[in-house]
Amino acid sequence: MNEDTPFRVYAKGFTRDNTVSLSGENAHDQWHSVRGGFRVDHVRGIDQFTLQGEGFSNAIGNTVNQHYLDVPVISNPIQIGRQDGGYMRFRWDRVLSDQSSLLFQAAYDRNHFRLLPITEFKAESVDIDFQHRFPLFDKHHLTWGGHYRVNHTKVADAEIVQFSPREKTNHFFSGFVRDEVALIPKYVLFSAGTRVDHNDFTGVEIQPNARLTWLPSSQNSVWIAISRAVRTPSRTETDARLNTGYLPSLLGTSDLPVSILGVLYGNSNFDSEKLLAYELGYRHQFSSRASVDIAGFVNDYSHLRDFSFGALALSSGLPQHLVLPVLPNNKASALTYGFEVAADWKPLEKWRLQGNYSYLNIHTASSELFKSVDPIVGSASKANPQHQLSFRSHYDITEKLELNLWLRYTSNISFYDIPSYVAMDAKLIWKPVRNVELFAVGQNLLSGSHREFESSGLSSVPTLIPRGVYVGAQWRF
Repeated sequence: MNEDTPFRVYAKGFTRDNTVSLSGENAHDQWHSVRGGFRVDHVRGIDQFTLQGEGFSNAIGNTVNQHYLDVPVISNPIQIGRQDGGYMRFRWDRVLSDQSSLLFQAAYDRNHFRLLPITEFKAESVDIDFQHRFPLFDKHHLTWGGHYRVNHTKVADAEIVQFSPREKTNHFFSGFVRDEVALIPKYVLFSAGTRVDHNDFTGVEIQPNARLTWLPSSQNSVWIAISRAVRTPSRTETDARLNTGYLPSLLGTSDLPVSILGVLYGNSNFDSEKLLAYELGYRHQFSSRASVDIAGFVNDYSHLRDFSFGALALSSGLPQHLVLPVLPNNKASALTYGFEVAADWKPLEKWRLQGNYSYLNIHTASSELFKSVDPIVGSASKANPQHQLSFRSHYDITEKLELNLWLRYTSNISFYDIPSYVAMDAKLIWKPVRNVELFAVGQNLLSGSHREFESSGLSSVPTLIPRGVYVGAQWRF
């Protein structure tokens, strides 16, 4: 290999045994993961080529909380499954000048997930991207391009989820254009653009955005932006039949004389969720070694996913029970606002410190009946931390030895009854020779174990994330 063609091969392996659930029982959430891949970079004149690929194989497990899911919804609360797949990506960059370039990229991705009786599916996708950037007249810089994706999914019938049709191919087309113009050179910059998409679920979607930046001096900049975005429906929201559990347990009601099973049915008329985002930011560069960024936002969401009940019906199987359809709709809305402060400082040439604080406030309007069981929309304000704080330290002890530390704080998440916590990770890297790295990593060093999240869909027995230490090596050639 010559110096213009770096070639890297890597392999990773991880394993974790069963952790202890909050109830003190074995949670059967063990997983084992093996990954391997390669990357080839080649530069020839004004062209740069990259070929990259990765494959993985995971052994996974889960334990369903029987308080929420009981017979006949699921016959075995313990599931052990596998996930296998990988991807291949080719990228071509051509630099035409300092202000003009071309990009072409193609990728293939494959994923096979099996965790019965919850679900089993195979998914394949092909992505193609093109982008062209060039100057226009004296003050404009234009960027335009397109994207195409085809996604093929095949889902097997399982006790929890069934899809109709089981097999489906979806196409996605997208084109975009963006113009950056110096209204007052070196002082006032303006950029505006739009993306026009077409998908098989909702048809044409338009997503424009605009940003104005003011540079009063070389140390200060202020910017304001407005944009529109959408989230298109998933196959679960349009094609699925999902057994959600018995309603007395899910909704916290008293025992009823007859069992009522809630079943989520996909809605082919489900529309895209919509967002109008307003942002304001400020950046101050104290010196070449220190800067601070402050950004605030207000997000106005409409047509968010909500739920309603259909008509009761008697089940056909045994034991008999009533089936109550749960139907998705677009009647919810939300308003979120917050801000983020990020600081970057290099007190020494070989030492870099980074700090970050974010605040989030969420107000939602949705069906009161489902707020207690819907962390995505109805109870989003209780299912997301309001305060997050992070500090990072990157220190080069010598040319061959590095020490990285990450300290973070997350406020409580009341929806899942998760208390606030402080965690710290550390990574020590040693480079004995060129292209070889040996490293030791410690995770969650401040506590023996703690909870960080829970499943937002199927109710699983919650487990604690333990303290962990592992070592590894990386070789580039």
